[in-house]
Amino acid sequence: MTTYQKYTWVCTGDCDALIEYTIKDGYGWPAGEMNLTCRCNSNCILLSVEDATILSTTTKEENMETTTPQVMTLDWVENDVVTNKTYTESDIRQMVWVNKNLTNKQNEWYKKESQLRTLLEEVYADSDDQESLASVAEIFDVPLTKEVEYTAWVRVDVTVEVELGGDMDAIEDFIASNLTVDSYDALMQVNNHEVDRVEEGAY
Repeated sequence: MTTYQKYTWVCTGDCDALIEYTIKDGYGWPAGEMNLTCRCNSNCILLSVEDATILSTTTKEENMETTTPQVMTLDWVENDVVTNKTYTESDIRQMVWVNKNLTNKQNEWYKKESQLRTLLEEVYADSDDQESLASVAEIFDVPLTKEVEYTAWVRVDVTVEVELGGDMDAIEDFIASNLTVDSYDALMQVNNHEVDRVEEGAY
């Protein structure tokens, strides 16, 4: 921090300006003259001289943090190599190679997993050693299940409160559009349903 002196002047002209000058301590008013002329060309009167402390305005350049996005796009990688240099070109080549190698291995595993699943489906039911096959399936995380699609017809009795003399077509449309079918058992999933016919019953 540096100590300064603050000079306060007031203009004697019509503008009535209040003027302040802050100068480094020890420098004093230029050439020892205390005269000051306002912008309006009127003389100014010195009101006071007092010490003033001004904090340093020098700021350090802060390095911006380089954050890696969750998905590194090609544009981001190219820009990083040129500007931020978080990764070198050698790093990028290594990452590309690792990614391709991993993708190839995943594709190979998906193919082998499909082949193993097919094999288990074909031989498990008639095998005399289902325990061993189950152990193999567990090691490779292959479930010993299969999906079977069924079509079922279900009768549903619905009670709807309607106005006397109501439009039956509108009532049937309301039931057809609001009737849903769901399964709360994780072993079964209802994929689709449709309302084929709505009839008014006699009770």
